[in-house]
Amino acid sequence: MKQLFIAAIASLALPALAMTAEEIMQHVDQVPEPESVKSSMSMVLVDNKGKKRVRTMQSLRAEIDGTSKSLMFFLEPNDVKGTGFLMFDYEAAEQDDDQWMFLPSLKKAKRIASGDKTGSFMGSDFSYADMSKRNLEEWTFKILKEGSVNGTDVWVIESVPANQDVIEKTGYVRSIAFVRKDNFHVVRGINYLKKKGEVKLMNIAKHTEIGGYWIGTETQMITQKYGKTVHRTLMKIDVQDVDFDADAAQFTLNRLEQGL
Repeated sequence: MKQLFIAAIASLALPALAMTAEEIMQHVDQVPEPESVKSSMSMVLVDNKGKKRVRTMQSLRAEIDGTSKSLMFFLEPNDVKGTGFLMFDYEAAEQDDDQWMFLPSLKKAKRIASGDKTGSFMGSDFSYADMSKRNLEEWTFKILKEGSVNGTDVWVIESVPANQDVIEKTGYVRSIAFVRKDNFHVVRGINYLKKKGEVKLMNIAKHTEIGGYWIGTETQMITQKYGKTVHRTLMKIDVQDVDFDADAAQFTLNRLEQGL
């Protein structure tokens, strides 16, 4: 299990002014996380006319045999109830993450192809690729400047895909992350899409201390075209438990196809 003092020791070991962009992003990647998390979630989808749709889910995530595995089922509204999502987020950059969707009407799980991961996750502004953690080896980094967000000092880090395959997989040609200097948490992001004039703006509005971990519990993703907002999603997470003994059988295709 990752120890809670890793980030603190690392920040003392490397003077902030001397850190490279790669070192900063390595510390972001090493921010302590629970070995397992159980939570309820909600997504509020808002279109350009202000019309809202709300979706609720239940979620499990755990480190199983060195792989981060997640299982999610939608609870409301009725048109998506029982829809499931299973993901294996592998640590190795050369291994493509596995993702499956389960539709109750078909009673069968469908694997999300690599070429489809730039698509919208359940109508939200998050893509399937956004659901996975980025592999640092697939990006090159540069410090653009230093600044502040809500009175907290941050580094502004540019990320550029290492090759065309990463662009095709993520849909992004460039990203900018606002990283807090005190704890290496990302609080804002700007993602430039392949489609000209399209960007996605991310804002983690709230971090909550749960079980000794700081977890982002309110995140907004906004899709803009040529500076105008066309859609936005507010994701809220209510963490119910962390660091429990997770059952590996909960993260299988068989479990996904059992449904709710």
